[in-house]
Amino acid sequence: MAIVFFLALLGLAVFLQQAALSLFLGIFLSYFNSRLSLTPVSVNGSLFLKAGIICLGGTISLNSLGTISLDYIPLVSIYVIAIMIFGFLIGKLIRLPHNLTLLLVSGTAICGGTAIASLAPIIKAKNEDLVASISLVFLLNAIAIILFPYIGEFFEMTDAEFGIFSALTIHDTASVVGTASLYSDESVTYASIIKLGRTLWIVPLLIGASIYSKSENKEYEFPYFILVFIAFVVLGNIFNIDGEIKSYIKTVSIAFFQIGLFMIGYKFQLHTLMKLSLKPVIFAASIWIIIILITLITFHA
Repeated sequence: MAIVFFLALLGLAVFLQQAALSLFLGIFLSYFNSRLSLTPVSVNGSLFLKAGIICLGGTISLNSLGTISLDYIPLVSIYVIAIMIFGFLIGKLIRLPHNLTLLLVSGTAICGGTAIASLAPIIKAKNEDLVASISLVFLLNAIAIILFPYIGEFFEMTDAEFGIFSALTIHDTASVVGTASLYSDESVTYASIIKLGRTLWIVPLLIGASIYSKSENKEYEFPYFILVFIAFVVLGNIFNIDGEIKSYIKTVSIAFFQIGLFMIGYKFQLHTLMKLSLKPVIFAASIWIIIILITLITFHA
C-alpha cells in the first residue's frame, strides 16, 4: 500500500512539472507516512538534482548567445550582478542565514527554482532552506502571472517592453514565457531571448559556489557533476543535437528535478515549514518589489 501511494504521488510530481508542487507532494507523503507510522523509502534526492543539471547541459546551445541582442547583454549582466550584490548586503544586514540568502538571491537573480535546486547540493543547503526558497519563488511567480499583464496594460507597455519587463523581473523561465504569452507573441520572443541571458549565468554561479565551498568547508568534495554538465554542453554542440532530441533531453532533465525535489520534500518535516519565519518572506518579496520598481522606472521614467 505504502509503495503504491509513494509511486502514485511521485508519478504525479513528474507529470505536473512544478517544482513547488513536487516539494509539497513529498511533504504530504512524509506527513501521511508519519501519521500511519509507515516505513519511509530511502532515496537521496540530491543525486536526482545533479542528474537533472547534467541533462540540462545537453540542451544549452553555445550559439544561443549569438541570438541575444548585444543591446541587452550588458543590461542582463548588470541586473544579475546588482541583484546578487544587493541581496547579499541586505541578507547580511538583517542577519538572514547565509545559505538561505544565497538560495533566495540566486533564484531571484538568475532562474528561480532551477538555480536554487542546482545550487543547493553544492553549498549543502538544509532541506528546510531549499523548501522555503522554492516555495517563496513559486508564490511570487504565481503573483506575477496574475498581475503582470494588468501592470503592462496600466503603463501602456509595448509588446517589446513587456517582454523585457517580464524577462528581467520574473524568476522561472516557464513563468516568464507564460506571462509574456498572455500579452502577445512578440512579447514572448523578447522575453525568451533576454531570459536566456539570465539563465546562462547559472554556469558561473555554480563554479563560483564550488570555489567558495572549497575554501569554507574542510570536508568539501569537488562537484564533479559540474564537469559532466560542461561536457554535455560541449558534446551537445559538437554533435549539433537537433531540436527534437533536445526536447527529449529537457523532458528527462525536468523529470529528474521533480523526482529530486519530491524526495527532498519527502524527507522534510512539516512542522519545520510551519515554523518558517516572516524574515525570509519579507526579504524575498522586498527584493522582488524593488526590482519591479527599478525596471518600471528604467523603461517609463
